[in-house]
Amino acid sequence: MGIGKLGWLALLPAVAALPALAAQPTLENIIKPDSATMVSLSPGGDYIAVGTRVEDRVMAAILDRKTMQVVRGLDPEKDGEIAALAWVSPKRVFVVSSRVGSTVKEAFLESAIVAINVDGSDRKNLYASVVSTIRNDDDHILISVCGKGNSKGCWNHVRKVDTKGGYIGQRIADAPMVDANFMADDDGNVRFATSWDKDDNEQLWMLDAGKWTQLNDETKSGVEVLPIGTSRDGTKGYLQSERLDGPDAIERLDFATGKREVVLRDAVQDPAYIVWSVDGAEPIGAAYGTRIPRARFWNESDPDASVLRQLEAAFPDDAVDFGAGSNDGKYAIVHVWSDRDPGSYYLFDRAARKTQLIFRRKPWLDPGDMASTRAIALKARDGLDLHGYYTPPLHAGKDPVPLVVIPHGGPYGTSDEWGFDPEVQLLAQRGYGVLKVNFRGSGGYGRKFGEAGYREWGGKMQADVTDATRWAIQQGLADPSKVCIWGGSYGGYAALMGTIEEPNLYRCAISASAVTDMNLMWKWGDIHRSQYGLSYLKSQVGDDPKHMREMSPVAHAGEIKAALFLVHGVRDDRVSYEHAKAMRDALDQAGKKYESWFPRNETHGIYGDENREEYYERVLKFLDANIGHSG
Repeated sequence: MGIGKLGWLALLPAVAALPALAAQPTLENIIKPDSATMVSLSPGGDYIAVGTRVEDRVMAAILDRKTMQVVRGLDPEKDGEIAALAWVSPKRVFVVSSRVGSTVKEAFLESAIVAINVDGSDRKNLYASVVSTIRNDDDHILISVCGKGNSKGCWNHVRKVDTKGGYIGQRIADAPMVDANFMADDDGNVRFATSWDKDDNEQLWMLDAGKWTQLNDETKSGVEVLPIGTSRDGTKGYLQSERLDGPDAIERLDFATGKREVVLRDAVQDPAYIVWSVDGAEPIGAAYGTRIPRARFWNESDPDASVLRQLEAAFPDDAVDFGAGSNDGKYAIVHVWSDRDPGSYYLFDRAARKTQLIFRRKPWLDPGDMASTRAIALKARDGLDLHGYYTPPLHAGKDPVPLVVIPHGGPYGTSDEWGFDPEVQLLAQRGYGVLKVNFRGSGGYGRKFGEAGYREWGGKMQADVTDATRWAIQQGLADPSKVCIWGGSYGGYAALMGTIEEPNLYRCAISASAVTDMNLMWKWGDIHRSQYGLSYLKSQVGDDPKHMREMSPVAHAGEIKAALFLVHGVRDDRVSYEHAKAMRDALDQAGKKYESWFPRNETHGIYGDENREEYYERVLKFLDANIGHSG
């Protein structure tokens, strides 16, 4: 990693210059990678670190807060990306890089954490997992080290080491179980340990007065309980606790007594995200909302809650959250985003009660040129409540429009959320309405809702997508003769199955990185290679070869009437390229016509800039040819 190369440092002030001139929302401008990411304020409040894209890489720049001038740059060099950046003291940062491989366009994390001072001195590589920084101790951090490994996993322990890259230091906590992940309070006291066994069952332990106490064993409770953070004084912990029925709850834990009490719980959703204090010292609430997330606090009289309420009022159409703040709470980064803005970063001056816009993720786009997304709610055919999003075309009238249905990937534990989506905006600019639904199995609506999708590939999960599509038609949003379905990974599977189960509903389908033969998941790809993956396949996907064959698109290729566009990376190790070949062979044997694109340098998704542009050009051309557009 190079340090402070003048050739690119000269470009950085232009990134920070505001306001930027908005460009026309073309395909290239909408899918163009963000110019600014990972904006973070130093603990002393003197410096702002930002990841910024310059030519063929993502670099990190450190700016003086007062002058907004670059004082240091971190260059991962050609085809590298700064993937994460964290302050460990007022003048020292840790940086994690990723790099595009020689044969694929996806970037993979490098093994070393690079530690460096703002002035460029004391550059060291750290090969360890960082647990936590320590407030008011600029010289030490906590790291997790594998002390002893065996066939069951690693017995980790925590050491307090020098921020400049030491490994010895003071051993302060040993794990209560194998493969533990630790969480500490701001004073550097280890408080929690979590671990998952090979069947994906979670354990949670708390440490108080040198003694570990188990708080949760999923094999007995049937739920996961995850630590969020601790109170400023270190006497309380906060947990996100699943329930057997309904959404997750936020609980407060007293370390001394072990008592737990619910402080927040919504009737519909899990928390969208946790809300932290201005200085980042403790969680103070959580945000909820199927559309614009809004904070709720367990202590409404908290001064920081009042500050965030004022910021929410100042940005009524946006989600607002505190980013990293200075230790004294005088300054903080405020992140603001919406369905029309991928994200803007402001510097908040608490004493002056002022915000200063410092960076935008896509400064070349005008949010006013983007389409607005609506939250929707409907009932599935069996009465289950479903939630999702509909985005009408830009400048849409009252008449029904061509519709693109996009089932998300995963499928379990992931969900569609309110926010900026480049694919949605591409379609809306082109004159298409876009529908997304969080079918059963999706995350964000409680454990029971997620488990309702287990082993429902091609079954009730697919029916939920169908029900949402018909709902959009019944509501007069969509032209029933112009509906297409487009998805990736599981969404690509759902796109194909949609054309099979509803041959008269979808006129066309775009299927990317899709599972096409469910039995192949037990033979190809990386899922079946671990005990965890095998447990996932058995419990959530299925292990009956006959049933899985029946629920596989390859078994029904001859029944497909819709126009098809198949996309798959040849080097996909999650859903093997064997799936694409099997579907291609089945379609050829059935005499079905289809379009295809199989880039040789892509994995599970499309990552290369040139490939992404070609992919979306092909998608739009395919949609235009099959369901037309009004733009």
